[in-house]
Amino acid sequence: MISNRFSAAAETYDRHARPQLALAQSVVSMLPGLYPEKILELGSGTGQLTRLVVEHFPKAPLDAVDLSEKMVEYSRARFQESPQINWIVDDAQTFWGGDRYPLIVSSSALHWVTDLRATFENIYQCLEPSGTFALGMMLQGTLKELHELRTSIAPEKTPSITLPIFEEVVACIQDAGFKKKRQMHSEEAILYDDAKAFLKAIHEQGVTGGKVSAGNAPLSRTELSQLVVDYQENYATSGGVSASYETATFLLTKS
Repeated sequence: MISNRFSAAAETYDRHARPQLALAQSVVSMLPGLYPEKILELGSGTGQLTRLVVEHFPKAPLDAVDLSEKMVEYSRARFQESPQINWIVDDAQTFWGGDRYPLIVSSSALHWVTDLRATFENIYQCLEPSGTFALGMMLQGTLKELHELRTSIAPEKTPSITLPIFEEVVACIQDAGFKKKRQMHSEEAILYDDAKAFLKAIHEQGVTGGKVSAGNAPLSRTELSQLVVDYQENYATSGGVSASYETATFLLTKS
């Protein structure tokens, strides 16, 4: 389960989460100038986006929702000096707190949901009229090098579920009723010291075992060793090995 996987990664996530931090920064760069009376964050995790939002709106009450109880406990301890944050264990796909929000934010979380369309429809209902939703997501091109090697080494173990493509996300946004104010769609190569460091990094982010990088069956020890060798040989570059991250950031309003 997603909550179990990220609970196990709570204390190691930030050590390797450079792509996620960059995406959170992109989300904050889109935030409107008006000061919201209250904010909802969906999929708060270890608080990367939370910290940036609190710095941006230091006095605004913030409801931070995450499915992982351990992530919430970890973040509550980290943010003891921010009493305006209300930490909530709940599912971002279906959360309803009883009030509508002028601003909802989310980063590196909603690509995990099982029903993106229904999730956006629920978020739309959680927004005040003319409210704003700032969103950052990982897309299907993320870790494409790893997917290609897995398919080559163990084709019978390739993932049956993948991250959404950009066009799918845009369609779900439109179908939910949102109006797009801004959007950014990009692909970036992140460098790691070597293939072993890369695989350790995504494992400690809780990514392995999820639909970003896992297959429908685990690799054997022999297959995993071959993956490390092949990744090093195929994707080595000056300074280490590279891994692709495809992302999209949106600033949306409730029509």
